[in-house]
Amino acid sequence: MKLRLMVLIVFLVTVGATVTAHFESTRNHDDPKRPPVNTTVRVPFYGVNGHYVQGGVYATNIAQQVADMRAMGITSIRQDCYSIADTAKMASLVSSFAPVKIQPVFNVFPATTDETTAYNQFYAYGRTVAGQLAGKVAVIELMNEPENMYFTKGPRYSGQNVTDWSASNSQWAAFRGAVRGFYAGFRAVDTTMQTLVTSPSVGWLHYGMLKGLWNGEAPDGSSGHPRATWDITNYHWYHDFGDIEDAGGVNTLAAIKSAFNLPIMLTEIGVQKNVSGSVYNSYVASSFAKYARKAKTYDIIGVDWYELYNFQKIDGFYMGLYSSPGVVNTGRASAMASAVAANPAP
Repeated sequence: MKLRLMVLIVFLVTVGATVTAHFESTRNHDDPKRPPVNTTVRVPFYGVNGHYVQGGVYATNIAQQVADMRAMGITSIRQDCYSIADTAKMASLVSSFAPVKIQPVFNVFPATTDETTAYNQFYAYGRTVAGQLAGKVAVIELMNEPENMYFTKGPRYSGQNVTDWSASNSQWAAFRGAVRGFYAGFRAVDTTMQTLVTSPSVGWLHYGMLKGLWNGEAPDGSSGHPRATWDITNYHWYHDFGDIEDAGGVNTLAAIKSAFNLPIMLTEIGVQKNVSGSVYNSYVASSFAKYARKAKTYDIIGVDWYELYNFQKIDGFYMGLYSSPGVVNTGRASAMASAVAANPAP
C-alpha cells in the first residue's frame, strides 16, 4: 500500500511538472507574434447587455427577450460569466437565443499574485472555454473592468499611463499572466480563429492599463516583461464621461486605435446617472449615430448598449431599455429602434 501510494505521488508530481513545462513553453511564443485577425468572423455591430447567469428578469422567457431585441434591430446580447460552468451554459443557450448572437464575458480574475501560477490556470481556462464556445460565438471577452473589479486601488492620475497604477503593482504580474495565459490557451484549441478574443474592458481614460499589458511594462516603471495580446480592443464609455473624442482634450478612440492598431468594440455604452427621459433618448440617438459614422475612422466593429432590462438600480435609476421582457420603459425602446434604423450597421 505504501509503495503504491509513493508511485502515485511520483506520477502526480511528474504529470504536474510536465503540464507546467508545457504551459510555460508557450510563454516564449505568445507575445511577439499574433495571427492576423480572421476577417471572415462577423461580429454583430449593435448589441445590448444582459445578465442571464445572475438570474432575475434575464433568466426567464428567452423567446420574449429575443423578440424585444429584434424589435429594436439588436443582433447580439453580452452575457457575463463567472466560471467555466457559466460559459458551458452559454454554449447550451446559443440556439435558444438565435438569431441573436451571444457575446460571453469570461469575468474571472486571478486569485494569486504569482504570474506563472496565473498563466497556467488561465491557459487551462482558455483551452476549456475554447472547447465550449469556439465557432459558436463570434467573440468572447476576457475580464470586465479590472480597474473596478480586480485592482484594489485606483489610478494615481487619469489612468493613461501604466505607472498611474503603481499602488496596485503587487497584483500586476498575476493579471498579466492571466491575460496572456487565457489567450494562449484559447488559441491552442481555436487555431483558425473561429472566435475572436478581446482585451480586458476598461473605461474612461484607463487605457494605460492595456498599454502596459501590450508593451510588457509594469506599474513600477519596469519594462521588458512578457507581452499580452488580443484580437479586439475592448472599451466602455458612458454619457457622464462626456465626448469620447474630446475627454479633457483627449481623443480616446484615436489613442486606443494608435496604441494597438486593432478593431475596437465598445461593449458598454449607456446612461448610468439619473437623467430625464429626453436626455436618455437623445443619448441613444446621438451615440449610435456617432459610432456608426466613425466606425471606419477608428475600426469600430461593435457597440453594446447597457442594458436590455431594468436590473441594477443606481441612485434610484434603472438603465434598461425595457423594464422587463415585453414591457418597455417609456420612449427608450422606440428611441433605440429609431437609432438603429437611422444608422445601418457599417
